Amino acid sequence: RKGNFHLSQGQRYTWAVRDMQLSQMTLQQILNLRDPEALRGFLLEELPIRFARRLQLLESLPCWSKYPHMRVIRSLYSDAFRRLRMIPQHEAEPFRKTLQNIKRRNANMLLHVVRGVSAMKNGSHLSDLQVNAFLDEFLTARIGTDILSSQYLALTRPEGATSVIDPLCDPVGVVRSAAGDAARLCKHHYGWSPPVDVVDVGQVRFPFIGQYLNYIMFELIKNSLRAVVERYGSRSEAEKDPIRVVVCGDDKTVVLRVSDSGGGIPLEGLQQVWSYLYTTAKPAGEDLASEGCESDDDGVAPMAGFGCGLPLSRNYACYVGGRLELNTMPNYGTDAYLYLNRLGDAQEGFPQDAAAEVTLPSRGFLPKSG
Repeated sequence: RKGNFHLSQGQRYTWAVRDMQLSQMTLQQILNLRDPEALRGFLLEELPIRFARRLQLLESLPCWSKYPHMRVIRSLYSDAFRRLRMIPQHEAEPFRKTLQNIKRRNANMLLHVVRGVSAMKNGSHLSDLQVNAFLDEFLTARIGTDILSSQYLALTRPEGATSVIDPLCDPVGVVRSAAGDAARLCKHHYGWSPPVDVVDVGQVRFPFIGQYLNYIMFELIKNSLRAVVERYGSRSEAEKDPIRVVVCGDDKTVVLRVSDSGGGIPLEGLQQVWSYLYTTAKPAGEDLASEGCESDDDGVAPMAGFGCGLPLSRNYACYVGGRLELNTMPNYGTDAYLYLNRLGDAQEGFPQDAAAEVTLPSRGFLPKSG
């Protein structure tokens, strides 16, 4: 396959997308990848294909080259594609250093892509529907690349092999950590934080990526804290009806529910919360600095920001065969339900060809559960 490197850059991308199929993986399969040499050989074949598909997706957008952030994205992925294609399979250390370099250089990719599509929308080159479709596909594909790269780096750590996937992830522990972080953020902005009760039903353990679960739960709890603070105005009133997080599951599914009495979401506005770039904070495009697309002038994340928190949380859940749903009771509160595959046997949620759509839950009220 590396014999095709003499082709032009555009021809190489077309070749990679046309002739090579992505390998769909499950969390259990990734967890079982314990042979660094075999995984390195797999990634040297797989990662260029994934980068090429993302480049083709970007270049399918109208007038993308007019926007600086989109040009940066193309440059970063083109460079990653080229570097990986130049590495011989038997050279372990150059591959590890290249992978580390790619991850470091792409650390702000989310910032670039959200700013880029925001500019394209403001320039009337993308509609809201096109923004959502592009970001769903682009960001879902990015998750898989990040997991596979991180797994290899974890396996080849000089201080000892680990895994990016926790085979016995404790969702209650993750929830409590996320709740603590969200409460501290709430206190920073409002001076106080409503109570959060965590209910553990059955001491569930399952193979999962703690970092992703933390991101989702932090986002959900943060949203509930903000809604309760802005509705009640004082801790004494909020204590009468605390935010409640329930963690439970059966043999196949882990379920986490976040319930609040923060006033709910107006029914006519529920569909918007799943749209990228929708936010109740200041205009999109200001003060992006972190992976979550959000930061204040002092470097502290706001309680409501750029608008990618919920859609990205939904993508993380979908990627591993789960789903994220919101049910609202106007003028009372909101229930968020996160369903996750307990067995770790769900395949990655990405399309097999450039024209296919990523299978995601519907965006409207009471999303279809399949």
